Amino acid sequence: MFKIIALTTVFLVSFGLALRCYEGTVIGLNNNIQTEKKECGGISNYCIQRINKKNDQMRRECSSWSDEHSMEEKCPVSGCHFVTKDETFCCCQFDECNEWKGDGTEFKAGETVPFKKTPSAQPKSNIDLNNNNSKKPIGIVEVPTTPPPPAYRKNSEVELS
Repeated sequence: MFKIIALTTVFLVSFGLALRCYEGTVIGLNNNIQTEKKECGGISNYCIQRINKKNDQMRRECSSWSDEHSMEEKCPVSGCHFVTKDETFCCCQFDECNEWKGDGTEFKAGETVPFKKTPSAQPKSNIDLNNNNSKKPIGIVEVPTTPPPPAYRKNSEVELS
């Protein structure tokens, strides 16, 4: 009798803690139609949205076993990660979180904003050692830096009396 009660309790708790995601395919990247909500199985720890720009569609779903197996590589943090120029893979870990706009940049309340790429170093062709500003790329803003403090020697010796 005790085993039946324990198993029933475990089943009810695990079912109550299951992740709930949107599931279905949406045609049109600007189409933000809500797909059906689904209670994910125990293996699913992520809600996923796959955006295919070439086919002009989004697929929303619970993560599968194969997704879970490589999720740390596919999704190191919640948000959208570009796979190719035509495909984007988005993931998150709370209920109904895969309802993003087609470009993967608009989030519901409570969601986090995806990381934005920071500009990298200028290509070698744009570097000018003579400070000639004619080769400066468009869109680069120069921010003055604070000069370093004057050099002084710090005495790190401790005097013992």
